[in-house]
Amino acid sequence: KKSISCEITPVQPKGPFYKKNISASVQDLTNQGKAAGRKIEISGKVLDKNCEPHKNSKIKVWQANAYGRYHHKRDYSANRIDKNFFGYSFLKTNNDGFYKFTTVIPGAYNIAKDIIRPPHIHFSVQTSQGDILHTQLYFKDHPLNKTDFLFNKIKNKSSLELLLKKSKDNDIPRGTFNFVI
Repeated sequence: KKSISCEITPVQPKGPFYKKNISASVQDLTNQGKAAGRKIEISGKVLDKNCEPHKNSKIKVWQANAYGRYHHKRDYSANRIDKNFFGYSFLKTNNDGFYKFTTVIPGAYNIAKDIIRPPHIHFSVQTSQGDILHTQLYFKDHPLNKTDFLFNKIKNKSSLELLLKKSKDNDIPRGTFNFVI
């Protein structure tokens, strides 16, 4: 337990493409690998500040596809739609606070003429006690992180960065991302 950092996870905005009712509960957002983009696996735990697991937490996940477009009616960008990418899911942690899902690295996208958001994944985590955290995961050392206004508001930036590592048994990069609420 001591190797896990139990600093409270920083809050980030939900963003304009949040869906209140995410009912699809899929652990593979890539539609069994049919979605475009680099497939990755993310797992971790929902913990309290003492590193104790929050069992049966609810996790909403949403992100852009590999082309940088959300599967949301208000995403008017010209970025390509990927009908094979789900983009939204609802997960539940087990008794150890553990979760896991497969997705693709989201594409970067413009939110204004000169502002590009780096690849990121949105999360809304609710513990069984009712505590809620809205945050975003960023990919470690992505060059667009350096100029992102939301990422750079965070003091402990590394707490929101995911380091992907190749696994020995397959070629899907994996990363661990814990939420501390």
